[in-house]
Amino acid sequence: MRACWREERIDFDGAHYKSVAMAMEPKSPQGEGLPIWVGGNTPPAFRRCGKYGDGWLASRVTDAEFAERSMDAIREAAVKAGRDPDAIGWQSMIAPPPRPGDEAGKTFYAEPDRVAARAADLKEMGFEYVTLNATAIFQSGARGVEPMLERLHSLHERLRAEVG
Repeated sequence: MRACWREERIDFDGAHYKSVAMAMEPKSPQGEGLPIWVGGNTPPAFRRCGKYGDGWLASRVTDAEFAERSMDAIREAAVKAGRDPDAIGWQSMIAPPPRPGDEAGKTFYAEPDRVAARAADLKEMGFEYVTLNATAIFQSGARGVEPMLERLHSLHERLRAEVG
């Protein structure tokens, strides 16, 4: 990916993929320095994050033990790849869209106290950044662009004030 951001055209002949004169336009203004954040909650995703990623995009983090184990696996993969594990960033979605039948999940983003408490929990687990999920905000009752923008703004203000 970084070669695509840096070079006009690239040729690649790997074990699983081959490309000839591949190009990507427009190029990022950040060039090859564009950060790569890797998502996933499985051992292969943790290895990819440690080997290639600038950060981990976590989702459905169930508890502090899971977060710690996951972060440790990513750090271990970074060291194994000769990378600085302290250079990896940590970000988690506060709450993903609810699964079918999850009635409490459908109202989560309509309850600022729950959102702020979850963000504080994630910060305590070691996450530096959190993301809000627009689909889940829509499902919580913000049924249009203006209501979604209003909800995002109010949640952003609340999180900045309480969590940083």
